Amino acid sequence: MEIEELVKKNFINGDTLDLEKSDIGDEGAKALSQLEILSQVTRLELGDNQISDDGLAVLMQSPNINNVKILNLKSNAITGKGAQAIANSPYLDHLEQLILKFNKIDEEGARHLAESEHFPKLNTLDLFRCNLGEEGVAAIKKSKFFKNLSRVRLD
Repeated sequence: MEIEELVKKNFINGDTLDLEKSDIGDEGAKALSQLEILSQVTRLELGDNQISDDGLAVLMQSPNINNVKILNLKSNAITGKGAQAIANSPYLDHLEQLILKFNKIDEEGARHLAESEHFPKLNTLDLFRCNLGEEGVAAIKKSKFFKNLSRVRLD
C-alpha cells in the first residue's frame, strides 16, 4: 500500500496519524516526510515499523513535523545515531511526549537527547529497554534541558 493511501486511511480526528505496525520502513518514513498533511498532525504513531536511523533522519529534517506533540517510535531499529537525529531536529519545539522504548538508543543516544535544547515542552520520555547503560541513564537524569519532565521511563 502506498504511503499516501495509508495516511488517508489512518488519519484520525484531524490531528492523529496512527501508522503503528504498518511496516512502512525507511522508504515510508522518507515519503511521509514529504507529505504536507503531516503538518496537521499533533500525534504521530510510528511504532513497530522497521524504521532505522536513515529513515528517521530524513523525517526529523522535515518542516512538516513542526506541530507534533506526541511522537511514538517504539520498537523500531533506531540507534544512537537516530537519537542524534531527533535531538538535532529544529522542528520539535512543540514535542511533549517522546516514546522510544525497545530501540537500541545506547549511551551515546541518551547523551544526544540529554544535551538537546530542542524539547522545551517535553514532559514524557520513555526510553525503556533502550540499552542506555549507567552513563546514559545518568545523562538523562542530570540534563539541564529536561526541566519539564514529569514522566520518565529508563532501562
